Amino acid sequence: MKQHYFIGIKIPEPIANEIVNERENTNVHETHKILPVADDLHITLFYLGHVEQNVLASIVQRLQDIQWEAFELTTSGLSHFGNEQTPRVVFTGVENSNPLVVLQQEIVQRLSQVIEITNVTSFIPHITIAKKWSSKNELHAKDFHLRKMRFEVSHFSIFQINNNRSPHYEEIEYIQSRRG
Repeated sequence: MKQHYFIGIKIPEPIANEIVNERENTNVHETHKILPVADDLHITLFYLGHVEQNVLASIVQRLQDIQWEAFELTTSGLSHFGNEQTPRVVFTGVENSNPLVVLQQEIVQRLSQVIEITNVTSFIPHITIAKKWSSKNELHAKDFHLRKMRFEVSHFSIFQINNNRSPHYEEIEYIQSRRG
């Protein structure tokens, strides 16, 4: 099986732990096949899929050339992709952030210099807490009450996906913000 990668922002451990703990106030453990562990929580900036090692090295080089300032993000409750009663993905959102959108667009622009980008979809920043619907019951999440939490984004990473172990996502490259 070919190795797959994505670019993302790892959620800080205290916030990830709180999200996973609050997830227990839902029934996603009954309705979804995949419940990411706290160490796997992230915001995907771009899914790369399979890329050869020499291409990955070029991607890293381009991404390290991005000049960006650290910024803060704030969590914003629970949402989903798909039908409300049977969503394919349940996630914690983040409040609108212009610096995040600009960073994501710059990443896509840099990637387009190295790889062909064909499936540009609208960027909806989110932290997946459950995916792959697998139930006849409806989702019950009314007791999910995650307080708003702020965290600094001072780096993003390239993650290697390791489906055969937990955590699944391994940070293999680390791209730091510029220091002011």
